[in-house]
Amino acid sequence: MVSSDYDDILLLGKVLNSKTCLLILQYLAGKDASNQELYEKLKNKTKISYRSSIFEALKRIKKAGLVEKYYDDNSNQIKYKLKYKTFSFDFGKLELEMK
Repeated sequence: MVSSDYDDILLLGKVLNSKTCLLILQYLAGKDASNQELYEKLKNKTKISYRSSIFEALKRIKKAGLVEKYYDDNSNQIKYKLKYKTFSFDFGKLELEMK
């Protein structure tokens, strides 16, 4: 995906400026996970006290286009997976490329 939309770029910046979002992205780079699983794995690495904090961070990450939400029939849970593992930014063109 390539975007030169200012709002897309600013939204990605907000996601990357959040320790919780970064930890979620790092975890999802290794495997898909549910909100509950992310909460259990990350609650000791951050100051998160509520599962809803993970959910709100996931909403921001999803809005930025970095994750997809799907229903996993095997576990009967909603899970999240990364859409892109890398991105690059061209300052000259103000262009964001994710792959």
